[in-house]
Amino acid sequence: MIELKARVEPLQGLLYDPQAVGDISKVVAPPYDIISEAQQRGLYESSFFNIVRLELGRDDDRYAAAKATLDQWTEAGVLRRAPRPAIYLYTQRFGVEGKNFARTGFVVRFRLEEFAPGRILPHEKTFPAAKEDRLKLLTATRTNISSIFGLYSGEHQELEALRRQVLSRPATIEANDATGIINELRAIEAPAEIATVQRALESGRVLIADGHHRYETALNYRKQRRAAENPTALQGFDYTMMTLVACDDPGLVILPTHRIVHRLRPQAMESFGWQARETFEVCDVADRDGLCKALTQGGRGTLAIALRGSRKFFLLRLKNEDAAALALPDVPAEVRGLDVTALHTLVFDQLFSLKAAEIRKGGNIEYTTDMDAALDAVGEGRSDGAFLMNPPSIIDVERVSDAGATMPEKSTYFFPKLLTGLVLNPLDD
Repeated sequence: MIELKARVEPLQGLLYDPQAVGDISKVVAPPYDIISEAQQRGLYESSFFNIVRLELGRDDDRYAAAKATLDQWTEAGVLRRAPRPAIYLYTQRFGVEGKNFARTGFVVRFRLEEFAPGRILPHEKTFPAAKEDRLKLLTATRTNISSIFGLYSGEHQELEALRRQVLSRPATIEANDATGIINELRAIEAPAEIATVQRALESGRVLIADGHHRYETALNYRKQRRAAENPTALQGFDYTMMTLVACDDPGLVILPTHRIVHRLRPQAMESFGWQARETFEVCDVADRDGLCKALTQGGRGTLAIALRGSRKFFLLRLKNEDAAALALPDVPAEVRGLDVTALHTLVFDQLFSLKAAEIRKGGNIEYTTDMDAALDAVGEGRSDGAFLMNPPSIIDVERVSDAGATMPEKSTYFFPKLLTGLVLNPLDD
């Protein structure tokens, strides 16, 4: 039994045995919330042991099925406990728009804390249905199947020196995902090296970059277990698996998250062109390439919109920067200044009567980083509107979090996503 006490602890995780499953690339998967039905089918077909069978199964009772499958795989040696507790250095090598990047983070057990300034903070709002789903899965499996993505701040020279040293070692696990991203895990097992990570990350602010639903779920699960068992010492369920990346990591990339709205009110669509001009400077753009170029060049404060049945596209810029302040007087300035806030408040709410409660309920809006896919959905008549934005910066994310506020749901898309299945964290040691 590992004695748990620090904010950051190593994990004695479950790892796939290559001799049992073959190519590790065939058994890993993207995060559950970006897997389409077609991707789910492909992952099922890629391997009988693909992690999607635990993370996003297609059984009638997929939570019970996930538990049964996890038990079967551990008993058969498909998943094996690591021989020693370890912190893992996780490296992702990838390209964006012709440039190559590498991002590194430390996979740890992170002691759960309620959100608090200067300690751990969210930056996005969450959907209730997603938290209910994740809680059922966590309750059934008692295992963190996927890692939360956290960002730590501050300069840590000793930690940076260790990162460079560990990167010089051969990878413990390597997997190439379907998009060609190279994923590498390197085990940090030496007590002195683990202590270096613990000292550096024991205090200071951590932002949740990705995995808000899973973090809030872990808090709820901890509450349930503590109420039922009333332990006096820290337990495995007092922690969650998290990959911690530096806020200033040169491989930290945020992509835009565009909105595809399936159903808009017909009258609002018809009147949009002239009503939008009361709040925005509106330019009509004739072609898709021109729209995409104008959006990128316009930078902060620019929105691009395509509506079903319209022969032209719309490029919007606020006439008055105080418009969001007038509409949201009680919202912090750090949130009011975001493009996504202008979209949700001044376009969705005021022009289309698409309210926040309806958005949170889900089902009408699809989110994508692919601008062409959003425009295709409208051009082919599958959706009523595509709403395109430039991405926020990491500074935007930090400012919002430090203000104790949150962005609207799906405001950021940190790229690439962390792979699911490289290591699992059982909560019962």
